[in-house]
Amino acid sequence: MLGERLTNLLSLLSQDDFQTAEIFAKKLNTSTKTVRNLLKQLEDNLLDNGARIIAKSGYGYKLSINNLEKFSDFLSIDKSYLPNTSQERVQYLLEYFLSSKEHIKTEDLCDMLCVSKKTLAVDLKEVERMLGKYNVSLERKPYYGMKVIGDEFHIRLCIAESTEIKMQRNIFAADDEIQKSLSKIADCVMESIALENYQISDVALQNLIIHLHIAIKRIESSNYIPLEISDFHKWVKEDEYQLAKKCTDKIGEIFHMEFPEQEIAYVAVHLAGKKSHREEPEGSDNIVINSEINEMVTAMLEEIYQVFRIELRNDLELIISLGQHLIPLTVRIQYGMKMKNPLLKQIKERFSLAYTMASQACVVFKQRYHKVLEDDEIGYIALALALALERQRTCIEKKTILLVCSSGAGSAKLLSYKLQDLFRDCIKEIQTCDSRSLGKMDFQNIDYIFTTVPITDFVPVPICEIKYFMETKDINAMRKLLNSEDKCNTAKYYPPELFFSEVDLDTKQAVIKYLCQEIGKKRDIPNGFYAAVMKREELAQTSFGNMVAMPHPYKVMTKETFVSVCILKKPIQWSENQMVRAVFLVSIENTPNKNIKDFYKITSQLLLSKTWTTELIKKGTYTTLMEILNQIENKMEND
Repeated sequence: MLGERLTNLLSLLSQDDFQTAEIFAKKLNTSTKTVRNLLKQLEDNLLDNGARIIAKSGYGYKLSINNLEKFSDFLSIDKSYLPNTSQERVQYLLEYFLSSKEHIKTEDLCDMLCVSKKTLAVDLKEVERMLGKYNVSLERKPYYGMKVIGDEFHIRLCIAESTEIKMQRNIFAADDEIQKSLSKIADCVMESIALENYQISDVALQNLIIHLHIAIKRIESSNYIPLEISDFHKWVKEDEYQLAKKCTDKIGEIFHMEFPEQEIAYVAVHLAGKKSHREEPEGSDNIVINSEINEMVTAMLEEIYQVFRIELRNDLELIISLGQHLIPLTVRIQYGMKMKNPLLKQIKERFSLAYTMASQACVVFKQRYHKVLEDDEIGYIALALALALERQRTCIEKKTILLVCSSGAGSAKLLSYKLQDLFRDCIKEIQTCDSRSLGKMDFQNIDYIFTTVPITDFVPVPICEIKYFMETKDINAMRKLLNSEDKCNTAKYYPPELFFSEVDLDTKQAVIKYLCQEIGKKRDIPNGFYAAVMKREELAQTSFGNMVAMPHPYKVMTKETFVSVCILKKPIQWSENQMVRAVFLVSIENTPNKNIKDFYKITSQLLLSKTWTTELIKKGTYTTLMEILNQIENKMEND
């Protein structure tokens, strides 16, 4: 049913006689200004449901019913309500401000929502935060009240988020008019993009339909996009503009309206920001990855290498994939458009390392565009990185073998050829020597020793004894060894002397300074280590949610990899929207390490798991940390 105040007002309205706002105000025990606001809200609810309110100057207001059946149905459906929770009030206030051109006073809002000024102030703070995400704000004017100010483009983006929230909560399910409108728009768009073979994901398609629905409503109320055509052509191709024109022409015919040129450009911008670059059909335009995009991709992969020491800079498939993804992404960044990622939760859970790397790579966008990417966008980039990491995992690195043989150079060479032939997919190089020369060998690039004679002297690599005339079981044992990867002992990177609990500090700067000082007492760290960590904090946030942060230097600075863990006595503000109580300060060694991917994978799984981080914070002991790392390692092995 309608909210209590609107229901009471509706019951007072007569179909026969006009009544003034003063009469309603007296009966409802409120002001005439509040009554007029309530009448407007009630009118908005009635217009599409078989009734309307007639206003006549000097006489007042009365109810007019033009479709009794529809009006009766409306009264029996829960269409509107007085918001009870803070979340509901924030949503209500957002919609009210975004749809109203008039100022409204705090007192009238309190009357409308039946809340105190203190409660309203808390809700308004959240409203302003949400508006601020789109460069929209509340203007406060003495004696008049508040209203939204911002350009039309960003106001529509804000309305779109509110609309998507409603759709997720299924609030439109019972509204036939809205459902019919969305369905008609969807038919027009899908027909147009199918004819042009334009690739767009289901999520992006739904988002585009919502924006078109909003555009129609805004145009009907004379709110137009002031989009400069010169600016628009910089980001949108001609074929996207022509597709936008076809869509808007079809929609215009159905809704009996005309889209001005700037509104067509607005739709074209949304198309450009949503295009998917899958396999293009023959005859399509070339996908042009310009020098700016190429530089961005190069910078992203360099950032990953400098921080993680994971080499992806020469992965051509990844470079092209990221380049194609960045084409529409730069449009979204330019216009402040958002793209929801329905798989974000699963990406964080299943591809934790890739997500952590993507978060780091996206520092480049802060440097280039002075904007921080949303988690949803980071998730899409993480998918491309996850695929690249999987390609590396399934492509076992070829090994360099030292073959020790005492039967002479000729027979050693023959055995070398045989091994190379048997294991050509696993062996990069075979070096040979006799047992007497073993002490002179440089083992820096040797992975394993295969030997036909016993070796008693110490060597720094694993030894596999083989027979000159190899049997099947010998060959199988060697193949298993060559196809194996060294197991990562993550615990060694978490030394107990760098674990600190019950630390009582109040700020991010104080925590990082404290950890750097403590690390300096037990590890060889260069001057400027603290400054390098703080520089990284300036580039982008290092908090992961779950009350956890992972600060680190903006570049590799130490000779060994280590993590210093700090469990705080109480949560502290780490970034604008993140409180933190567990801090993992990570430093990566500046020499190649085959196990670094496993270290990061295990660490990322810990940081992104609410269950494990909660347990660690609650117990706050080094033993708990080791037990959790053990569980993650065992799980990885079983998987």
